[in-house]
Amino acid sequence: MEQTVYILLGPKGSGKSFIGSLIDQNFDIKFIRVENWAKQIVNNRSIEDDNYLRNVFTTIEHGIRNELSHNDKVVFESTGLTPYFNGMLTNLKNDFLVKTIEVKADEELCLHRVKNRDQSIHINVSDEQVKRINQRVQEKMIPCDFTIENNDKSEDGILLQLKMFLN
Repeated sequence: MEQTVYILLGPKGSGKSFIGSLIDQNFDIKFIRVENWAKQIVNNRSIEDDNYLRNVFTTIEHGIRNELSHNDKVVFESTGLTPYFNGMLTNLKNDFLVKTIEVKADEELCLHRVKNRDQSIHINVSDEQVKRINQRVQEKMIPCDFTIENNDKSEDGILLQLKMFLN
């Protein structure tokens, strides 16, 4: 069986981690909270620091490869903004089947979600950083294999969409 990497791509607050958890719970695809790895290596650096970003995506790629030694399918999330993401994506595509899932949500809803989510499992960002990052996500527009609109979908509605793509 070919090993598969699913990547949830979208703005901060669009619901990527929530959807990753749903995938983990319902589809036997391990969700990897790569943000945990990013938090472990931040060392008081800005989330926009070039060396930090390079370290993050090197760590993520190694971690994903390690997880695939134990699992045939994994899913993780990213905004997909940096050139280091692009390099990691290319490397993963060279060795695995990679499928991308775009997660879309309205800008104000994303900001509201970021302000109200569990900060212990996410990297803290200011409102201004969220707006700037999310604007760049919209401008980059990475072509994806599937899209989920996550403005007002119920959990069942999201699962129904995922079933069409993952099965």
